[in-house]
Amino acid sequence: MTAASSRTTTFDQQIPDRLSVVGPGWHPLLMRLHEQLLALAPDYRIEELTPRLGGLRIYVADRFDDDGEFDGTWADTAGRLAETVELEAEKTCEACGAVGRTRFHGDRHGTWIRTLCDQCKGAIG
Repeated sequence: MTAASSRTTTFDQQIPDRLSVVGPGWHPLLMRLHEQLLALAPDYRIEELTPRLGGLRIYVADRFDDDGEFDGTWADTAGRLAETVELEAEKTCEACGAVGRTRFHGDRHGTWIRTLCDQCKGAIG
């Protein structure tokens, strides 16, 4: 693997490359997290970023030093930053970014749980 393909692999596993899995209302929250993680570790990786049950789940990959030792400080710091965004997403409309709350919709056509504001809830159903 060349250095260029290694960089591509790393960046493909960062937040900007995963934004399409969530609504645009959560993009500013995630981009703020991206900037915070970049400041700590430019080569950070996201293992999972997914909307789930009206919230957001973010799993940041562990880091190891040159001797192969687990970086607990990184894990603690990255975990706290990700958790902050997850909590904010629970109060932020996924569609537009306004203040929202978790909504449940179910009928014969399907079921969903999303965090939406009143206006977006009305527009979606």
